[in-house]
Amino acid sequence: MKQNSFMTACFLPAALMLAGLPAAVQAAGSDTAEDTAEVDKVVVYGQAYRTTGTKSALLPLEAPLSYEIYDLELLQQRQADTVNRALRYVPGITPESRATVTIFDQYTIRGFDSYRNYYDGLPLQYNGLWNLAPQVDAFATQSIEVLKGPVSVLYGSAPPGGMVNQTAKQPQATAQTELRLRAGSNNLQELAADTTGPLNDDIQYRVIALSRSKDGQQKTTEEERLTLAPSVTFALGERSSLNLNLYYQKDPDLIPSTPLPAAGTLYGASYGRLDADAYAGDKNWQGMDREVTMLGYKFSHDFANGLTFLQNFRYTKGDALQKNTYNSGFSGDDHTLLRSAYFTDEEIEGWVMDNQLAFILRSGDVRHHLLAGVDYQTLDSSTRYGDTLGTDTPSLDLAAADYDLFDTTTMPFDFYTQNNDVSQKQLGIYLQDEIHWHNLTVIAGLRRDHYQSNDDSDYVYDGYAYSGDVEIDQRATTGRLAAIYTFANGLAPYLSYAESFEPQSGTDTNSGKAFDPTTAQQVEAGIKFRNADNSLTATAAVYDLKKQDVVVNDVSYATYTQTGEVQSRGLELSLRAQLSTDLALDLSYSRQDVEVTDNELDPSLEGNAPVWVADRLASAWLNYYLSPQVSLSGGARYVGESQMDAANSDIVPGYTLLDIAASWQLNRYLDLAASVSNLTDKRYVGACYDEYNCWMGAERTAEISLYARF
Repeated sequence: MKQNSFMTACFLPAALMLAGLPAAVQAAGSDTAEDTAEVDKVVVYGQAYRTTGTKSALLPLEAPLSYEIYDLELLQQRQADTVNRALRYVPGITPESRATVTIFDQYTIRGFDSYRNYYDGLPLQYNGLWNLAPQVDAFATQSIEVLKGPVSVLYGSAPPGGMVNQTAKQPQATAQTELRLRAGSNNLQELAADTTGPLNDDIQYRVIALSRSKDGQQKTTEEERLTLAPSVTFALGERSSLNLNLYYQKDPDLIPSTPLPAAGTLYGASYGRLDADAYAGDKNWQGMDREVTMLGYKFSHDFANGLTFLQNFRYTKGDALQKNTYNSGFSGDDHTLLRSAYFTDEEIEGWVMDNQLAFILRSGDVRHHLLAGVDYQTLDSSTRYGDTLGTDTPSLDLAAADYDLFDTTTMPFDFYTQNNDVSQKQLGIYLQDEIHWHNLTVIAGLRRDHYQSNDDSDYVYDGYAYSGDVEIDQRATTGRLAAIYTFANGLAPYLSYAESFEPQSGTDTNSGKAFDPTTAQQVEAGIKFRNADNSLTATAAVYDLKKQDVVVNDVSYATYTQTGEVQSRGLELSLRAQLSTDLALDLSYSRQDVEVTDNELDPSLEGNAPVWVADRLASAWLNYYLSPQVSLSGGARYVGESQMDAANSDIVPGYTLLDIAASWQLNRYLDLAASVSNLTDKRYVGACYDEYNCWMGAERTAEISLYARF
């Protein structure tokens, strides 16, 4: 099966071409010089970069989708060194629910949580079950692109809220080097380098390197990172190019998710309230050591007459060892926390390939930008898990915390053990027609996926051994239909419909039937505006997004069925205005109404809102140039109320935070930049999952960076 899938993924685009596509393109190629100019435009994008939203040259303001690009200049201006920090001012996204955690980027888009990022159009491979998820450092990122709503028609299995894609810095034809020296709060120390240029007329290179260390927000925790990302692009004649890229990252110290109880964080306890740096772990058993290597290539070829081919490939290998604790409530009071200690020892190895065949077909005033694609991915992963389940595990007195209580040589990490070997495969075939007729653009897409997974598990509980095997073999068809019309005055209303799916494991308790994939459908209407000189852009969108076939269970966890439904409805507004040559303003506002609309096994949850999701979001960012060399920036962001637990028994209060940043060009070679996040050092709770699982929000941090560019 693996060999056949690989052959299909590699050679189906060529088969499609041989089946008659050149004849259609040949008809297009006989048009006028104006047509040739249009073809040339597409060739440039085909050999380099295709946007996240449509895998074509269509830019966000031209697309009938909620789709935004945050470029390198903006990320540097706001000193965003993680994906979560970059998403702080994005409408429709609740970021940093667990701001103290660094092993993954967690956020919700339109009310649905996601741990999965994309890098250069391919997923950062993650089995979705455990903790080993690759991360790409923001210093190696050219832009962050956010596509909201279902994206399965181009990307296969994905959460319904949307996706975040980090585009990689590419080799450049002009030689340039940037060095960054950074220091700041929590003993932050960083040295980074980015150098690029030509080796000769046909070869360009880029090398990115970074070393960073800092103390974590939680007491006794630490972070450390080493990154190396070289790449080289070869011009293989006039019509072909090949980019080879390596991304290596070693994180000797990362901070996993160690929750705190609601008592002391959300509520006052007998001893008062915990500070933002509170910790429920132990310095003798904490952190994650992760190593990830990703090796990839991008090959593009122009067949002439508007037909282009792009093959994007990446191989991933990683391992991680996590040591952590969790709590199970209190021992007769509100400050003696009962704890369990555990570890996860994980390995992943897999590869993903996306083949894209794009071409243009004209018929009178109608122009079709056609795309045929095949992608395939496979991931093998293994995990060893061990847990004391509270046995011989010292409790923690939150009123007088001692983080040096664990004797790890005597603790029974084998009281409960679990070994999992998981293999996952996904093959997708997709077609898209991007139709242009005067000022009207219509996008129609269709995709078919085949997903397979097998999870072999062995368990030992207090000396009793048993095993299990879970297999998934599911297929799904998804589509998208969207249209936008641009008036002469810059107004562009649009309407779209999109679908998504996610595989599900398990069987229905009553029928014994294997679960189907969960599915989602979204209807969205909006309007975009851009004035003649691009000094003012604005977007407004309303959407209705439903996730169906959600697996639900009764309160005893004895019965499972697939009848759940969650609905998300919302409004998103954004505005970017260049008020003068020296002053720019960004504004955004979101309202999210997310609720469980069906749960036949626990009807008490119907009408409730899920956790993690803020009901409202608002932000403003102002950038002012005092001179061509000096700029000042400031922002305010509001994150509204969220629910403490699934029962909606209490509220996590909303909060407003202030950020400032400044930059000063010292001379033609040196720049100085500084930033402060959470300027007033506001103490707040970022989110809760239930009364025993809450996370403090990000404390104030100050950073200063010196850039040398030559």
